[in-house]
Amino acid sequence: MPIAKSNSVDLSLIVPVYNAAANLPALLDDLKLLPAARVQIVLINDGSEDNSLTLCRAFKGGRDNVEVIDQANAGVSVARNAGMAKAVGVYTGFCDADDRMNAEALLSVLDKAQVVDAEMAVFNHVTVDKRSGKILRASSLEQHDFVFAEDFPMLYAALCFNQIWNKLYKTEFLRRHQVSFEPGIAPGQDFRFNMDAIVHLDRGLICDNRVYRYIVGQRESLTASYSPKQFGYFVYGLERVEQLMRDRAIFSETFMATQWARALLTSATNIAKKGGPSSPMAAFLAFKADAHEVRRHADLAKAMPYRHGYKLAVLTWLLRTKQDSGVFFLIFVSARIKQQVVHIK
Repeated sequence: MPIAKSNSVDLSLIVPVYNAAANLPALLDDLKLLPAARVQIVLINDGSEDNSLTLCRAFKGGRDNVEVIDQANAGVSVARNAGMAKAVGVYTGFCDADDRMNAEALLSVLDKAQVVDAEMAVFNHVTVDKRSGKILRASSLEQHDFVFAEDFPMLYAALCFNQIWNKLYKTEFLRRHQVSFEPGIAPGQDFRFNMDAIVHLDRGLICDNRVYRYIVGQRESLTASYSPKQFGYFVYGLERVEQLMRDRAIFSETFMATQWARALLTSATNIAKKGGPSSPMAAFLAFKADAHEVRRHADLAKAMPYRHGYKLAVLTWLLRTKQDSGVFFLIFVSARIKQQVVHIK
């Protein structure tokens, strides 16, 4: 696909759309507030079977700054790549069709990024329950220039590299380093994209603006189905993080041990979810296999709790002392209780 010439406007916002008719109008109301002289909006209909394409075309109307791409269903990575090929902005940003954005805050981040010529700017988001409107979680980044030795570990620990919608990327920077989305990768396509970009990062910016509203269902926020690829994604990610930290001479055994312990605890929770191994014993054996793999990579005796809380302190201590059965019992029972509370069997 031919690449559009960039720098015609300040920002290109890429929005993949798939069967999003129920939620897309709310996002389009947000996007209407972005000035056409500064922002290009690229909507990619990825083979939707509802009236998403009709909504996209209606929004386009006579707007010269809106581009609508209609393609056969090929997945979100292919859709985003198609959108990136059409980007003409100095910066590129991303938004999912069922989420929301604060237009004023987004423009503020854009202004800040342009002042320092940032190659990547990271900003705050909130996770919101769709039904109640309640904020479930909120990031709390403070405004400052990106310092790799301090901010890369901080952002990784805060899970900020698991998303692309909480960042702006300089378009020329992405194209120069051939950063794109790898089709067929799930979960983890956003993380791979971010890592492919950040290995080249020289000038970054962290912004305190609260721009993005990530919308989830209450049931989804409490418990979800088992993901058989999750642990492999963690291994891939942590291996890349360790290599990058070694390359930048900021490697820390304590940091890496803490993140490996976190991955193992998260994996235990995943194994206990709906659709996981068929019996408690099978689940425990799967956890033991993951624990063995983690200990090949890190000395968990050096792990620290990754956040405050008595339960996490106990689980971390159990991992440090190799009491895996105790770890799994606490997590397995807790996960099953949560499933019963929201009536998932």
